[in-house]
Amino acid sequence: MQDEHQVNEEDKLRQALARLGAGASSRTPKSRPVPPTAERRRRFVRDGQVVVEHQGGRGIAARNAGQDDQEELERLRQSVKREQRRWEEAERSLTDVRAQLKAFETREAHAKIQISELNRELRENQDTIQTLKASLHQAREQAAEAARRTPRPVGRPRKEAAPQVVEMPEAEVAEQEPVQWWVKA
Repeated sequence: MQDEHQVNEEDKLRQALARLGAGASSRTPKSRPVPPTAERRRRFVRDGQVVVEHQGGRGIAARNAGQDDQEELERLRQSVKREQRRWEEAERSLTDVRAQLKAFETREAHAKIQISELNRELRENQDTIQTLKASLHQAREQAAEAARRTPRPVGRPRKEAAPQVVEMPEAEVAEQEPVQWWVKA
């Protein structure tokens, strides 16, 4: 107790001297300055006393380090959450792209099938055209041959007789029904 009182008095004297030496321009420190350890009087532990050591700045530093660790841990947790969200979004995008790819492959397969069917039909139609052209060519040759073989009439062509009109009695005309050409029998 006496030692603490003595230390307080020494501090007050130092502050007063500092005020005198600095003049009006200096400010008085609000808290008591901690003198270096070499200048402090050492107290020895007596029987029945408990030694208490103060960690001073280390306790604050440890608290700050703990708080910094907590902040770093929280920052890392947030980073992990962001990466998980990005991974989930990438998975969804991959699923969507795979579905689109499957749809395109299906459309491609259908188009290939349709192309092969149309090519087959085209070949069949070309074969039919070639057959018909060959038949036409053969028919023209036969017509030309037949025209060469038949004798040509000499002189003027004959006039054909006018078609004869056959008159029917009115009773028969009334009995006949008109032909319905638009209806298939």
